[in-house]
Amino acid sequence: MFKVRQLEAFHAVMVAGTVTGAAARLGLSQPAISTLIAGLESDLGFGLFVREKNRLQPTEEAKYLHGAVVGALQGLGGIEQLAADIRDAKAGSLRIAALPMLALEFLPRVAAHFLRDYPGVNVTLQARSSPTVVTLVTTQQFDIGFSETAYDPGWVDAEKLRLRCVCVLPAQHPLAGNEVIRPADLSGLPIVTAPRDHIRTQRLQELFAENGATLSIKVETPLFASMCAFVAEGVGYSIVDPVTAHDFSGRGVVARRFEPAFFNDFAMLFPAGKPRSLVTQAFVGLVAEFLKDYD
Repeated sequence: MFKVRQLEAFHAVMVAGTVTGAAARLGLSQPAISTLIAGLESDLGFGLFVREKNRLQPTEEAKYLHGAVVGALQGLGGIEQLAADIRDAKAGSLRIAALPMLALEFLPRVAAHFLRDYPGVNVTLQARSSPTVVTLVTTQQFDIGFSETAYDPGWVDAEKLRLRCVCVLPAQHPLAGNEVIRPADLSGLPIVTAPRDHIRTQRLQELFAENGATLSIKVETPLFASMCAFVAEGVGYSIVDPVTAHDFSGRGVVARRFEPAFFNDFAMLFPAGKPRSLVTQAFVGLVAEFLKDYD
């Protein structure tokens, strides 16, 4: 079996024409170069050079072999660069499945920023329902998932996240001038919210009741983006996550602080027992940085 160093010594002698020149190119002693060449000739079973007037003249066999050696060394150089890129998280792939709340605009924004620093990474992003996200991560089809749904901790590793929701109102709504919106301000007004059986809507009904206010459901829709679209058309108000509210800024809605605090809980999921790649770790760190803008 040939050694890489032997092939490098052979290539250096072919280029330099002398052992002295080859030694200088590789930073080795002349005896070391001679030893490497002798070892390669022994492994090959034929000679590579003949000495003529203090220069090494390659044999026809050496000339024929040299092209393949150059290709092999270039290939090894490519592997070394690829390994360096992987080590520096500059190459690889990243598969992300997320609930629409994050997949529509927030994660594309994060991923675009990420790809400017890691252009060698290929990204797949799919918007899926939370139960589907859990399935895709537990079956290790995706590297990262973002889900609101309950999950089995035996199949996924999870980092819990929460965002404080805001109240979104039509831009011309009478309450749009308020800095803070409370349940009492909204009592009896039409709300656009998740379906009545959704845990978030049930918690919101409890919160309104605790504050002596009435939650008057006008429209039920599962997506925060749809809620904001209804609000923009003047159908009612909504309580949504700050990411979606930000995405709709300047599109006919205004976002105001909602008191008391009401949170949207979700989790970042990873396949259980599967080491996170350097690419995944870098992306997760960037997501955390972007989420700080919504604290």
